[in-house]
Amino acid sequence: MLIVFEGIDGAGKTTQVDMLFPYLKGRNLPVVKSKEPTDGPFGQQIRRLARTRRSLSPEEELSLFIEDRKEHVSTFIRPALKKDKIVIIDRYYFSTMAYQGALGIDPYRIKQLNEEFAPIPDLLFWIDISPRIGLLRIKNRRRVAFSTFEDEDYLCKVREIFSCLNLPYLIRLDGHTSKEVLSNYVRNIMDEVIPSLMVS
Repeated sequence: MLIVFEGIDGAGKTTQVDMLFPYLKGRNLPVVKSKEPTDGPFGQQIRRLARTRRSLSPEEELSLFIEDRKEHVSTFIRPALKKDKIVIIDRYYFSTMAYQGALGIDPYRIKQLNEEFAPIPDLLFWIDISPRIGLLRIKNRRRVAFSTFEDEDYLCKVREIFSCLNLPYLIRLDGHTSKEVLSNYVRNIMDEVIPSLMVS
């Protein structure tokens, strides 16, 4: 099973991944987690470019994200799925659709390019939050390096693309509620989709 958490910067994706992972682990389920961009060579290059604010064309950015994801899929995601593990991912190709789509590339072209090699998730949790709140959260945790993606107008476009996703496996979460409320909601959904998680 492939589970993905998506949303704009500051939505709380990593927090929810870090709360769901031990919950499933505590049920003795075979679960692993990862993130994108990865810590591989392409992922490191993406982070380095974001920190230095070096300008790339949208197509060049897209190519980097796709190469990073290809490596991620081939070395981590597919091998874990073949072993019947639950795979939780912090960002996936929907972020590429939204972020690079907001730069002018057709989001559904991006989707098509990715789905040629990347498995479609079983569950996609989209944490929806206003860009202003997301940016405030980022500023309050300044240990995070500056990102070229931290711009309110840009994040409004990103959020709009996320909001237009009409996918049967997408579940919208209200990111303005507390992390505990969101986590409980996610757990309840997992209890329904994975019978072995049902609380006795």
